[in-house]
Amino acid sequence: MKAISLFASAFLLIIIAFPVKAQPGSLDATFGNEGIVTAPLTSLSEQAYKVLVQPDGKILLCGMQEEAYISDFVVARYNPGGTLDNNFGNGGIAVIDGGIDSDSECARAMALQDDGKILLGGSIYNQFSTVDDFALIRLNSDGSPDVSFGTGGVVITDIDEGWDNAYGIALQDDGKILLGGEGYTNNKRNVCVIRYNTDGLLDATFGSGGIALHSIGTEGDKTKAIVLQDNGKILLCGYFSDGSDDQTFVSRFNSDGTVDNTFGNNGTATLDIGGNEDRFWTMCILDDGKILAGGYTRTPANDNDYLLVRYLTDGTLDNNFGSNGIMMHNFGSNDIMIEMVVQPDGKILSAGGAFSFELIRFLENGSLDTDFGSNGIVNTSIGTSCFAQSICMQNDGKIIVAGHSKDGTDEYDFSLARYHSEEGGFLEEQPAIFDHIKVFPNPVLTGNNITLEYTLHAVKEVSIELLSIDGKFLEVIGEKQYRKTGLHKESFILLHDLSAGIYLLRLSSAQGSAVIRLEIN
Repeated sequence: MKAISLFASAFLLIIIAFPVKAQPGSLDATFGNEGIVTAPLTSLSEQAYKVLVQPDGKILLCGMQEEAYISDFVVARYNPGGTLDNNFGNGGIAVIDGGIDSDSECARAMALQDDGKILLGGSIYNQFSTVDDFALIRLNSDGSPDVSFGTGGVVITDIDEGWDNAYGIALQDDGKILLGGEGYTNNKRNVCVIRYNTDGLLDATFGSGGIALHSIGTEGDKTKAIVLQDNGKILLCGYFSDGSDDQTFVSRFNSDGTVDNTFGNNGTATLDIGGNEDRFWTMCILDDGKILAGGYTRTPANDNDYLLVRYLTDGTLDNNFGSNGIMMHNFGSNDIMIEMVVQPDGKILSAGGAFSFELIRFLENGSLDTDFGSNGIVNTSIGTSCFAQSICMQNDGKIIVAGHSKDGTDEYDFSLARYHSEEGGFLEEQPAIFDHIKVFPNPVLTGNNITLEYTLHAVKEVSIELLSIDGKFLEVIGEKQYRKTGLHKESFILLHDLSAGIYLLRLSSAQGSAVIRLEIN
């Protein structure tokens, strides 16, 4: 190896604060175990359906906890590094029982208020009375129920003693809460949106007593997502049946809960692609006001294809997108888009697939971003079976895909994976918990002894790991070792079979991690 200058040698001793080349779509090795978090919350089965990131970088994941076909609402909060936040709920987990006669409860949607309180939307099964009802729950920022909201933090709304299920939630600027889903009336499921005041009471100024309904198909309307436009109008998307096949829909309501007849055809834009089974699962409003909906279309051969459709603001197809507003992609037999998010640069990220976490990035025009992952696609297998259900982006641009997985048992566990979005981003910046990090000698001959020096500002359990330059895990040097406040010097020998090159040493605790470069000759 060429000799390096005195300046370069000194520079290598400094904690990295410059880009480490991480490939777009590669797992972020500073998160959990090589980019994946899948530690069981409890001995029970937990399935996750919605993820979001708090302003402080902590991650919320909600869904249901199940035992013997009895389920409760559950939320977990993780620290930015992927460990459970012990300051939330009970050891990082909050479990909410919504009713004494219910045996099926599930949170499908989640939103964060400006004051840090957490809203959950979903459904609760009242087995002795009204079957499924809309459920709205509010938690304090520490995971405890907000008793000032509804009854003990829970609001249950029955439409007409039928199957009422909420799948999406949106917050208005005035703090009022919108739940979107399916309301059962007149012997069928219908598009439904309910508006609540900030205390959980129904907003009587909206729709009929707080409830707005819209019927599309003859045999049932399945609403899967809700978004709020800047002008206060409300968009919902999903699919409906006309007796022969499923077709997609996007419907718009005015801010008072009436159907907006200026949108689409009498308030709804429908789409039927060649008699296939077409379903929307997710929707976004773009910066220019256009509407992007996603899901899948199933061919007569029972093969699902990814489906992206872009609409103009009035509900007509945008002919500048794909083929007359429609873009389809066939990657295999399990092409199902569950949720998507749009990056600030207009690129589209989607999570879905089946039996793996499938992350795909599309360009603004709907074609694949071939610079991301493998020709636009990243598949991550977790356990023996896993299902991606939600996706979000952190403020630093990293991507989180969430869902659930199982490994050799019938019980699912909450699962998260975090990815780099761009090449050349920081692998990790030095947090305040570690200071004055040095490693010497540097460069070092493989198999020789090195010393790692660092200062802690508080008592921590510290782990030390060796990573490749692209963030891939190589070796555990020390795992969860108790360290006091102050200066620490630790000596160890690296693996004897390491090739010459640049590596990374990562120090981590429950509160964060830091990385320093190491050159091996």
